[in-house]
Amino acid sequence: MDEKELRELVRAVVVGALSGEATGATSSPTGVPVVPRDRHVAPQDVLLAKKAANWLGAGLPAPPVLMSWHAAGDRAMYLGKTPARLGVGSAGVRYRTDTILRFLADHAAARDAVASVVDPQVVASLGLVALKSAAGDRTRFLRRPDLGRRLDDASREIVQKKGVRGPQVQIVAVDGLSAEALTANLPKILPTLNKELAAAGIRTGTPFLVNLGRVVCADEVARLTGAEVLLLLVGERPGLKTAESMGAYVTYMKVRQFNEAMRNVISNIHAGGLPPEEAVGGIIQNIRNALRDKRTGVDANR
Repeated sequence: MDEKELRELVRAVVVGALSGEATGATSSPTGVPVVPRDRHVAPQDVLLAKKAANWLGAGLPAPPVLMSWHAAGDRAMYLGKTPARLGVGSAGVRYRTDTILRFLADHAAARDAVASVVDPQVVASLGLVALKSAAGDRTRFLRRPDLGRRLDDASREIVQKKGVRGPQVQIVAVDGLSAEALTANLPKILPTLNKELAAAGIRTGTPFLVNLGRVVCADEVARLTGAEVLLLLVGERPGLKTAESMGAYVTYMKVRQFNEAMRNVISNIHAGGLPPEEAVGGIIQNIRNALRDKRTGVDANR
């Protein structure tokens, strides 16, 4: 037996072992064996097959999910379904110039968002009462997440003096890691939310904005006002496709023991994701459910 015949023998054994020829394996339209979904291949067999395949200079049979999958559209259709950087091509071993320039621009926008502040005109036009976290400044906010989770002493006094007591819904906006998200989305979402809540007869409290804050600091505002439900609008962590994504958290606050799983959230609210105008309906429904069921988050599914 020469080397060529030996290679063919090993190839047949490897493919046969992994494709389950003796256990009713099927073949793809191209004639390549397909491993049945209920076929179990021992890890040591896979390792041996990989070694043999490397020696042969051949690949292993494709996984069942790939062999049985058929594209529903062409390349353009799939690229049109996502803003992700797919199929961008290359110039030799590098990205194309326009691709790398867009990447650098998106990265710069994300960095700028982390250092941004909410436009003062937006704050004034929406009647938001400004508060601050205990972080004090941007550097400490980034280095000490715990300080961003609670209000400073002066802000607690402001809430106690200016906050409406016992509202059904307390609205709190928090800049989080992207104040740009609030600047871009609050003017499009907050007036409609207030109008819809008023039309539904739901009492809202004084709207607050927490600077240098994280999600949990809004809980403190809700507890100080005695609110039944907290609606938090927060700037989400910026990514490389948008720095303007906002999240809307609805939390039922009248619970004896609270944990982070007791929240409902609608995320990815921005012009290129879930448009703010469309997010209003989902937020209102979450608030209605919270007031009706007296619970939110994982508890709402029990």
